[in-house]
Amino acid sequence: MQWSIVIPTYNYGRFIERCLASIVDQPGDDYEIVVVDDGSTDDTRAVVEAFVRYRQLPTGRLRYLCQHNQGPAAARNHGIADSRGDFVWFLDSDDRLAAGALEQMRQTVRQHPRGELFFGGYRSMAEDGRGSDKLPGKVAVCRTENFRRFLRKELRSLTTGAVVVRKSSLGDIRFPEGIHINEDVAFFGHLVASCKVVPVARILVEKIRHPASLRGNLGRIEETGLRSVDALFDAARLTSAQMKLRSRYRADRCLRLFRAHYLHGNYALARSYYGQMLKTAPCYLFKAGYLLRFLRCFGKSEGGASDPPDAAETHDV
Repeated sequence: MQWSIVIPTYNYGRFIERCLASIVDQPGDDYEIVVVDDGSTDDTRAVVEAFVRYRQLPTGRLRYLCQHNQGPAAARNHGIADSRGDFVWFLDSDDRLAAGALEQMRQTVRQHPRGELFFGGYRSMAEDGRGSDKLPGKVAVCRTENFRRFLRKELRSLTTGAVVVRKSSLGDIRFPEGIHINEDVAFFGHLVASCKVVPVARILVEKIRHPASLRGNLGRIEETGLRSVDALFDAARLTSAQMKLRSRYRADRCLRLFRAHYLHGNYALARSYYGQMLKTAPCYLFKAGYLLRFLRCFGKSEGGASDPPDAAETHDV
């Protein structure tokens, strides 16, 4: 078995059939699908069972695991523990593999037999079919340099669905449980910091934007806050050189949280994150656009309308 495609799901019965079809419609039989139901209360299980019957999937091709609701990190970790393939591929149940993705990865692994962490491009799509592509950025030989590029988003497309990891290289690296937004940041960061990284200049996944997605959920964002920074900068997993990058990354995270709360009219929280940013990296005071908005916070009523976001501010926190 070469590929274990791990799909966490929670109340996504209306999306998961499309996700599963995007896998089984690809040629080859060297893969398994591991669906981990994180305590769904909708018809997810019935949809999956109907799909298996209708497509007449052979025994073992798709395994359906259930757990009490614990969040996507715990569901992915459950899938890792139960996976049987040489490579683990993480796919969200509301997304779909791009046509030809499996064959592309077969070729890539043959070309890079020592590769450990592979990441391709993704297509971000609205439900009406409009989309835009993002391909991987350049990687370096030095793992600390790759980690720095990861923190600065210069690797560009390192996201669930576009990432495949050699299972033997995982060791005890797992998704941090209890974090529901950016839980993949620590996981992917630890892999980038310790693995031989291979970019794949092809679209591997289509990520579907829709209102029910956790991406952009402000409540979840605030619940996570800065905990993703602590999960990522674990001295037991990073070198001393990599740990030195923590302050700047924490300041960047504070700025993203400041922006998110400012745009939603949560001015007290926005001011709080701006203050934490200044304590961490005082030089950021000279980011004029943020400073202006910080000052405007004092003249706005809580929950009021904020300035409209510009194009650079519409990406996920």
